[in-house]
Amino acid sequence: MKNIHNQTKQLGISMVEVLVALIISLFLLGGIVQVYVGNKTTFAFTSALAEIQENGRFAVDMMSQDLRLAGEWGCINFDPSDTSNVNNTLSAATMISPYNPILHDFESRDGIEGTENDGLNGSDSITIRGGKTVQANIVSPFSAAATPGIVSTRATSLDVNDILLIQRCGANDLLIDEEADILQVTGVDHSLAGSTKTGITLSAPKSQQYQNDASLIELQTVTYTIAAGASGQPALWRADFATNQELVEGVQEMQILYGIDTDIPGDQFPNRYVDSTLVGANFQNVVAIRVMLLVRSIDDFVTEAPQTYTWIGGAPITAPDRRLYQVFSNTIALRNRIGSL
Repeated sequence: MKNIHNQTKQLGISMVEVLVALIISLFLLGGIVQVYVGNKTTFAFTSALAEIQENGRFAVDMMSQDLRLAGEWGCINFDPSDTSNVNNTLSAATMISPYNPILHDFESRDGIEGTENDGLNGSDSITIRGGKTVQANIVSPFSAAATPGIVSTRATSLDVNDILLIQRCGANDLLIDEEADILQVTGVDHSLAGSTKTGITLSAPKSQQYQNDASLIELQTVTYTIAAGASGQPALWRADFATNQELVEGVQEMQILYGIDTDIPGDQFPNRYVDSTLVGANFQNVVAIRVMLLVRSIDDFVTEAPQTYTWIGGAPITAPDRRLYQVFSNTIALRNRIGSL
């Protein structure tokens, strides 16, 4: 009988073969790690870029909508130097919320006011006053002038404390000047006539009995500033009257230039763009606004090295971190002031 152990010998793996296998494995593992790190870096960069573009476009679009409504007074002819056609009832005695002239004085304060370098990182701020885009028509039953109330077509956005401009557009009598009241809402009933009408209780009597040639428009005072957000990041804030809301996170800085009409007589087109200090007390001459936002990524270490960018036409700036930065700019014509040649 033959010895099996003599015929087949068990051969092992030499140390050289083990070392070669380990070296090959290390090369493969290094390649995999490199691909992973590269993909992760690319993903972080593209995500930051998409985040910046979304935030910047939303911020500019939101501001543009409000800025276009600066000085919006519906159909009435509003002249700050002659407000005899507007019955303003807002005062500390009539308002159910504390009266603040900066927020609630729509007659003597301009539709636009700006301040210089008073926000985070030396940012500007801007305040806009005027009507919102949504309007409602006055419908029957028409209440007497002494009655502090009115009925309109459905106005679901109305709420207590809102400020209304009720206006008669002279559709029934062209010989009568346009007239309007500024009143505060103290009560809202959206259930009238099967929810097709809204009953509105007002803070004071009206100047007249408004009928179906009249409409109402909700007034607003909106302020945009840059301040620290809830997460500690710089953010764009929007204050609607006294309600301040963080709007967009990651807005590093905001600068605003005002297009002023310096022609005499004015043609309602901007001749030059200046900051608020050069506008001074002449904000009524502003017919366009240029908004510039510097938006940064929320996460750091997105770029391989600190980014260099140009801000407001100055010298190149090197970022203090490895975030991604992008500048957004938009020029908005104030449709209630811009004219035609």
